Amino acid sequence: MAACKTCGCSTCSDRYCASKVSLFQHLDDGGLEQITRLIGHKNVKKGEVVFREGDPLASLYIINRGSVKAYTYTREGKEQILYVMTEGDFFGELTLLKEDVFEYSIAALEDTALCVLSQEDFRKVLAASPQVRDQVMAHAYDRIKSLEKLVQVVTNKDVDVRMAVLLSNLAVGFGVEDQRGIAINMPLSREDMAAYLGLTRETVSRRLSALQSEGILYLEGSRRVVVQDLDRLKEYFE
Repeated sequence: MAACKTCGCSTCSDRYCASKVSLFQHLDDGGLEQITRLIGHKNVKKGEVVFREGDPLASLYIINRGSVKAYTYTREGKEQILYVMTEGDFFGELTLLKEDVFEYSIAALEDTALCVLSQEDFRKVLAASPQVRDQVMAHAYDRIKSLEKLVQVVTNKDVDVRMAVLLSNLAVGFGVEDQRGIAINMPLSREDMAAYLGLTRETVSRRLSALQSEGILYLEGSRRVVVQDLDRLKEYFE
């Protein structure tokens, strides 16, 4: 895993891969160049585990291309997905706060390119830029709020509410508008959706088919959904 040796990053789609991340967006080209010089790279295949729950916190990971899921296991041994992250998202930011271990696992949902900043280099960046530290704290707060919302979703007895919340979130994070509505190349399989929502795969498939019958969405195979009426979808939980 080699660090960038030039101010631009030949393996990334942007001149400065750090510019994709909200943590660093306020920095000028000089600051972005400094960070990019410190960044290494890691490519992971679909299904590959980046790290496992209990591994030591050692680096900040930036998703340059692709998507990943953060997950843990329930007491019953079932997978529970906590987050789905895509290009520009990051994880491992708590490495700056204390020596600790990851409380969840990360696995690639598709072939994914990661930019990696070591704990030592990340702390150098923080020392030089208090604004970045403030952004990290704000992001940690958002993650906590996201988990609180997840608890509310999976404990809601209304299956349609759970499904509507997930699809709405995916439409925002992964959707592309076209003449039909919002097309989502689904990062989650039916099994993953079930793991996120605390449902069975069969229930997920039935509810998707029901939403299609209502004209709210259209299913294109198993991994593409077109949300035709986002407002009606949101009515389930608003």
